[in-house]
Amino acid sequence: MLTFPILTYHKVQAIPPTPGYLCNYVLPAQFERQMAALEAWGYTSITLEQWVEIRSGRRMPPKRPIAITFDDGYRSIYENAWPVLRTRAMTATVFLVAGSIGETNRWVTEEAQEQLLNRNEIAEMCAGGVCFGSHTFTHRPLTNLPQPEALLELTRSRTALESLLGHPVTSLAYPYNKHNRWVRAIARRAGYQSAVLGRGRLNARWTNPQALMRIAVDLRMTIEEFESRLCRPRLATGL
Repeated sequence: MLTFPILTYHKVQAIPPTPGYLCNYVLPAQFERQMAALEAWGYTSITLEQWVEIRSGRRMPPKRPIAITFDDGYRSIYENAWPVLRTRAMTATVFLVAGSIGETNRWVTEEAQEQLLNRNEIAEMCAGGVCFGSHTFTHRPLTNLPQPEALLELTRSRTALESLLGHPVTSLAYPYNKHNRWVRAIARRAGYQSAVLGRGRLNARWTNPQALMRIAVDLRMTIEEFESRLCRPRLATGL
C-alpha cells in the first residue's frame, strides 16, 4: 500500500542564546544526516502538488514518496537546508507568511526575532526547484477569525505569493495547526488543493487532501526515532 509521509521543519540552524521554542530547531548536521538517511532508505522527495496528481491517478508515484516541508520561511532554510537539498537533487515545500516576506517572525513574541526569506532568496530557491506554499498572510489562527476574515487571509496570501512567484500557489499550511470543517471548506474556496497540519501520522490515497498529516522533526529526534516515525503503520483518515 502506498503511503505518503510529510516532514515538518522550521529552523535549520545552531541554537541561539535565547532560543524560545526549542521544538522549532534542527541542527544543520542533524538535517544533513536525515536527508542522507532518506536517500539511503530509497525515498523520493515530491511536492504536495505532485501528491494531488498521484492521488487522482494523473501521475505515477515513485516507490517511496515523501514531502519535506518548512513552515514560516526562515532565512536558515536558504543558508543551511537548501544547499543540502540541492546537493542531493531533493525538492521541498516552504510555506511563507505572505505579509512578512523579508521581515522577521513578528507574530511570535516569546522568542527572538529572526530574519525571514527575502524576495531574491525566494526567487533563487524557486528557480532551483523549491516549491512555495501559503502560511496565510499574517500567521493568525484561522479558527479564531470570523469566516469572511479567514477567507481574506487565505485569498490575500495566495494573490501576493502568486504575484511574487509568477505561477499558481495551491498548497497551504494552517498556522498553529488550527483548522476545522469550515476552515477546510474556506481553504478549498480560496483555491487551495492541498493543506497540511500536524499529528504525526502517515497519509494514504484516501486521506483528505485538505487535512494532510505531518511528522514534526526537531533537535530532540534521534535518527532511530526518525526512521521509526516514517515506518509507523497508523494512517491518517479522511475528515
